[in-house]
Amino acid sequence: MRLDTIYQLFLCDRDSYCSGRTLEYYKDNIPRFIHFVSEASQVAPDQVDSDVITRELVVQYLGWLRSNNRKNTTINTYFRAVKVFLNYAIDEGYCHPDCLRKVKFLKSDASSVVPLSEWEVDDLDGLFNPKLESGIRNLSIVHLMLDAGLRSSEVVRLRFKDINFTNNYINVLGKGDKYRTVLLCPKLKRFLFHYLLKFRNFSQEENYPVFTQIGTSKPINSNVIKQLFSRCKKQAGIDRLHPHLLRHTFATSYILGGGNMEFLRLMLGHSDYETTKIYLHLAQEAKMLHYDIYKLDPIYFKSLY
Repeated sequence: MRLDTIYQLFLCDRDSYCSGRTLEYYKDNIPRFIHFVSEASQVAPDQVDSDVITRELVVQYLGWLRSNNRKNTTINTYFRAVKVFLNYAIDEGYCHPDCLRKVKFLKSDASSVVPLSEWEVDDLDGLFNPKLESGIRNLSIVHLMLDAGLRSSEVVRLRFKDINFTNNYINVLGKGDKYRTVLLCPKLKRFLFHYLLKFRNFSQEENYPVFTQIGTSKPINSNVIKQLFSRCKKQAGIDRLHPHLLRHTFATSYILGGGNMEFLRLMLGHSDYETTKIYLHLAQEAKMLHYDIYKLDPIYFKSLY
């Protein structure tokens, strides 16, 4: 099949759930790869066949990006779109599975923390089918970290009685066995409400675990979340993805949106400001680079982004 045809099919697939900004991100970066393959194959861009995509060619493209860009973070941003596209092509049977074998992203510049962007969260959400127990459960887990700033250990420990759908808040048992209260935004509320009522027989006052392993009443543990993020990392092509990155994204986005530092410290469960202050630096860096960070619900702010 022609590579350009696969690209059009890919855009149609992503159009069903991705935001306009995410689609623009793909439209900016995937044609660059197709043009590179066209020149390497010495055929017109609309005549490139998917059979020519090999691991060696993908590695050459990554090398070409490195020769034209200085920062690894920029290169990874360009390459990530291609990796998502090729994973789609592999899953649909259009490209050989080996074309991405052991092709890795470059190491982040100076071990910097790069929060999740709008389009990356779109891609994460697109991995899950909300009509299935596994899909809506995993969406709830991801957005508890992303839209409420929970640690993975706090997600594991969450109980029915901790969630108040009436007044839109969650009581979180954090480090040192100390409770704190976080807001329940509409998107997260919708995911949790659907999951708990449809699959968990939710009752407000019960002490049952919120999340269980699929098809059982056995509570999830930290390994379940590690395995979930390992799959997401590969399928969404976000090489830096790990559970705590979602908490980093929440905190950085909160500062960028004009959030109060004291409220952030309380929501994150930090005992002092020194730990919370790191997000001031991350927010300033994201603002300087005009980074399209994932945006939190307006419920958190008096002034918006």
